[in-house]
Amino acid sequence: MKPQQRYRYVGTPDPMTQKEAYHCEKYIKKNRGEFVRAGEYWVDVSALLSLFHLDCWNCRTVHRETCCEGGQPYAVEKGQIPVMEAELPNIAARLKEEGERKNWLEKGIWDVSQLPGTIRMRHGDCLFYQENNGKYGCAIHAYAEQTGRELHPLKPFSCQLYPIDLIETGEGILLTAVTTETSSFSRWGTDYLEHFYCASIERRKLAVHVDDTLFALDGYRPAYEWNLPLLRYLLQDQSPQVETILTERYLRVGLGI
Repeated sequence: MKPQQRYRYVGTPDPMTQKEAYHCEKYIKKNRGEFVRAGEYWVDVSALLSLFHLDCWNCRTVHRETCCEGGQPYAVEKGQIPVMEAELPNIAARLKEEGERKNWLEKGIWDVSQLPGTIRMRHGDCLFYQENNGKYGCAIHAYAEQTGRELHPLKPFSCQLYPIDLIETGEGILLTAVTTETSSFSRWGTDYLEHFYCASIERRKLAVHVDDTLFALDGYRPAYEWNLPLLRYLLQDQSPQVETILTERYLRVGLGI
């Protein structure tokens, strides 16, 4: 079986490229001995301890654009399509502009020219990138927070996952995070590491022109900590074991700032 047929991103029908699968296979061969097995998961402890600061509300303050602008997420899997469609009228009803609500309800949310489950663009951005109480962000996330609706089944999986990644390998699921070593096959690529402070504490240290309260150095935490609710939702019975592995290792190595 070719690598691109065996390796795939969990939570989306979008395939890995041949090049991404090749680099993923090389990474696993090199680091397999360092992974910790937890059920069907290979826990890439080193990558998951990499430091991030998801100070998302301040992203637009220090960067030209946010991760939600200029594109749309990976397509959602088949089972998530009816879940999102069922909530569409409720999410649309909360939009500020009537023209936007009408557009959503008349044209739907999918780009039918792409893989099923691909969210369409609107004004050059993801359809769900909207203004809410003076700030721009995900309309799905805002809706879930305001109504108490469970976020994990509703919001596109890949949007929730950053900065970690889940990759089906054919032998198990690699639980990792985007780093300089994994970026060649991560769904997040190199852009975050090269351009955004959230993914690079070293870049943030050099940004002496940025106010200390924005992406503050003491706010950087291991990648897995930013996604604990999602990991608990996904891993279920394996979650306590994975959390213990990561927490114990983190306590040993410290922040490393």
